[in-house]
Amino acid sequence: MSQTLQIINMIVLVIAIGFAMYSLYKSDRERKKKKVQNEDYRTVVNDFTGLGKEYDPHKWYFKMPDSALKHLEACFDGDERKVYTMRRAIELSIEHFAQEMQDDAECARIIEERVFSNPKPSKTFDIEEYKQYRQEREEFEGEVESFTQWKGRKDGGSSL
Repeated sequence: MSQTLQIINMIVLVIAIGFAMYSLYKSDRERKKKKVQNEDYRTVVNDFTGLGKEYDPHKWYFKMPDSALKHLEACFDGDERKVYTMRRAIELSIEHFAQEMQDDAECARIIEERVFSNPKPSKTFDIEEYKQYRQEREEFEGEVESFTQWKGRKDGGSSL
């Protein structure tokens, strides 16, 4: 190989190394910028939710449609920060609502299971047993107010 070709190869190699270094520098800078944005996002999540929890990328999250984002941009005249915070507030409120609905569905399932699917027999009120209990109480404690007297005192008396 002639010296000219070796010099050309070295120049091409230096240019390729320079391009690779520039690409690595650029991607590192974008990665750091994205990390800062993620930290901002975590701060916003913690501020809006008040939960103090870290963002979990494996969890389900609501993402606002592009058409809604266009409306937000029009509302805030393209102010990216306001659009971003409003978008996250809306997304987080929908996520919170979905979690609440999931909790409500779980409660409904438990109620269905306990009340309708597997009801336990209820005991009926035994008036004779109550009369005996009341008589024993009157003998032991003296005069005991009746249910109607107690109810009248509660309804007509001072309220808390």
